[in-house]
Amino acid sequence: MTAKLPSNPIFDAPTPAAQKLELLRELFPAAVQTDKHGCVTVSAAAIQQALDPANLAGVRVEEDGYELRWAGKREAYHTAFVPPERILQPLPDDSKDWDTTGNLLLKGDNLDALRLLRQSYFGAVKLIYIDPPYNTQSDAFIYRDDFSARQTDILKTLGYSADALEYVQNIYGARTHSGWLSFIYPRLLLAKDLLAEDGVIFISIDDNEQAQLKLLCDEVFQPENFLSNLIWEKGRKNDAKFFSNGHEYMLVYAKSQTHLRAMKTLWREEKPGAREIWDHYLELRAERGADDAAIEQALQSWYASLPRGHVSKKWSRYKRIDEHGPWRDRDISWPGGGGPRYNVLHPVTGLPCKVPDAGWRYTDPEEMQRQINLGLVAFREDESEPPFRKAHIRPIREEVEPDSEEDEQEQDELATQVRGSYFYKQSQVAVRALRDLLGSSKIFNNPKDTDEIARLIRYSTPEDKTASILDFFAGSGTTAEAVMRLNAEDGGTRKFILVQIPQPIDAKKQKDAHAFVTDTLGKHEATIFEITLERIRRAGAALAAEHPELDTGFRVYGLVEDPDALVLSRPLAEATQDDIAELQLRITAPQSQHVPRVLANMLLAEGLPLSAQLETLENGALYRADDVLFWLQPQPVNRLRDALREAKAAGRPIHAITAYAPWLTDDNMLLGLKTVLETLEMSEDKLRLRG
Repeated sequence: MTAKLPSNPIFDAPTPAAQKLELLRELFPAAVQTDKHGCVTVSAAAIQQALDPANLAGVRVEEDGYELRWAGKREAYHTAFVPPERILQPLPDDSKDWDTTGNLLLKGDNLDALRLLRQSYFGAVKLIYIDPPYNTQSDAFIYRDDFSARQTDILKTLGYSADALEYVQNIYGARTHSGWLSFIYPRLLLAKDLLAEDGVIFISIDDNEQAQLKLLCDEVFQPENFLSNLIWEKGRKNDAKFFSNGHEYMLVYAKSQTHLRAMKTLWREEKPGAREIWDHYLELRAERGADDAAIEQALQSWYASLPRGHVSKKWSRYKRIDEHGPWRDRDISWPGGGGPRYNVLHPVTGLPCKVPDAGWRYTDPEEMQRQINLGLVAFREDESEPPFRKAHIRPIREEVEPDSEEDEQEQDELATQVRGSYFYKQSQVAVRALRDLLGSSKIFNNPKDTDEIARLIRYSTPEDKTASILDFFAGSGTTAEAVMRLNAEDGGTRKFILVQIPQPIDAKKQKDAHAFVTDTLGKHEATIFEITLERIRRAGAALAAEHPELDTGFRVYGLVEDPDALVLSRPLAEATQDDIAELQLRITAPQSQHVPRVLANMLLAEGLPLSAQLETLENGALYRADDVLFWLQPQPVNRLRDALREAKAAGRPIHAITAYAPWLTDDNMLLGLKTVLETLEMSEDKLRLRG
């Protein structure tokens, strides 16, 4: 049998452009024409006639509009959706708990990674957090997209003039707004595709590109999905000439704010320190009984002993604690105005207290007195100001029930709050934590605050403890540690997906980092990826010591060039007969060392997660993941039939078979399998050829 090259690529997910064209063809078949060369022509007049036959003048095109424009924008958009040029290479030796973990770490350029992840994770990621390069003069912009001859041809196809070609090529890697936007634009387009309908993206940025990024995100995610522009307080420097800018930003967009509102999504978080204060109060009460004065004194003493940065001190409510626990002021006046007006006597002066302008909250004076007797109304020093209503963070007494559903809802809300738009990045805390973990404070500059990232995840995914979290600018790996710590706290099973390019470390400018990778870790090449990997490994080991059930593992995949694809992309005029013969042999001869690579990429092709568990049915030939059977090498048709029957009998039927076409060159075997599928009442489309 003569070997044949496969006609179906491994990755065949349609691009957004192809999807839109097919939709246009379906809605307006008369308007879309394709010639014999495959060139598509769209008739605006035909669309207009279909929409409004009375207006035969055609569609009116607006020449000017509000938009963000820069040199290279068309090419940047096109870059997002070109077919993946790299494939995945499993790296089990760099991984931890390969067979059981749900976490991923990808080694390579994140643009390549996002193109590949789009195959399996389209609409599956709940939260994305990224901290991209800030485009400062001190940044080494390592995500340089060098142009090949093929890309130059693409630019010409996209309509760039000869004068513009060189300029567009040169903006990549340049510290210009156009260069940075062309860098981030395709990555955001792909990120949007990965977000779930109720997903959100957080993007850290500084003043250099904040304005441009906001406009770009409005275009990619749509203005109506803008949620907030958060402020990161990071401390000030005294070397500024004019203003000491002590903040950065974090733009927040939803995939669909309409969907969030329809689902009645409510983001709330517990007030900082509220639980800890309450828990300590209960401990003191259990120890000291009804001695309220002793409990108050002990609680204040405990609070005063906490370090300044302790989460409980952020609340600063220790003076507002009684036998019922911590409390806060609440308005005693009638909401909206027009409340009742009656005398409430001050317990010391005996004189009527000033009535709030809106009137009292309670319509019945007896109810007001009951609240006072319960200790829920506190008075000022004299009657010149209205009293205030104390609202406790926790139910005041087990025997005291809320008076109404409104009171019960209010009591629940007191324990939580909407998070403000100001964040306090504890830079020194993050630096010390990383130093303690890795043994040096100079290994990684400006690591993110693990606690703050964990709070972001908890706050914005309140109902989903199984969410997938993506960070495709992984850096030191803060997001991975934040996910693992959060799971340790609340028993969640969230999964992280991280991407980090193997950025070289300069031996002269980054001596400590370089020495850590080469000397401490013993790696031949010093790259940021090795720091990411080691940080996740050590953070996971520390957590696993206290939480052995926690998933602290991760699968590592490298993004590598496909040697077969490189040969295929060589111009036929330059290929010899020996080249073609070698190509056929390389493609069609099953090679056991490439089985893991083939399986990893076929997982993506079938839309299965890269953490999917593979069962070996026939080593090197038959594997199963989820309800898909992977067929890599020739097998007797009876063996395939038996495998399908056994799976069905076990209550785990196989619903699809994906075959690696380059290694399966026997057409008779494929025909025989089709017959088997018919006998098992499986349609022929359940057999898919990949290659």
